[in-house]
Amino acid sequence: MKRNVIRRITMTGAVVAALFSASAFAEPVGLATLLGEPAAADVPVDKVVRIEPGTRWVNVNQDDTVKFIVRGNSGAENSFAWHFASPRFAVDLRQIAPQGMIDHPVVAYLASDPLYDEE
Repeated sequence: MKRNVIRRITMTGAVVAALFSASAFAEPVGLATLLGEPAAADVPVDKVVRIEPGTRWVNVNQDDTVKFIVRGNSGAENSFAWHFASPRFAVDLRQIAPQGMIDHPVVAYLASDPLYDEE
């Protein structure tokens, strides 16, 4: 009888632990998590990139945090920062920039992180 009680307690504990650990690791998966994530304004960046009205593409590295300074047709400048934790090779910046900040297609081409390149 004692064995059955001990087994039930052990099994109940294992089930509860599994439920709690699964919910702790659950993260929402959306466009931002697939393309990277926004970076706070006070975070150090690896690179600063200026986007002019004629800019069509930029080069960045995977795992870099990049600050984009966007100059619109009126000459006004706005900025945003992004951490490229993405397995993709290219990202349309209009998908990650704040709404309306970039009004034409600009593609960020991602090179592999040089830290992990083999020589």
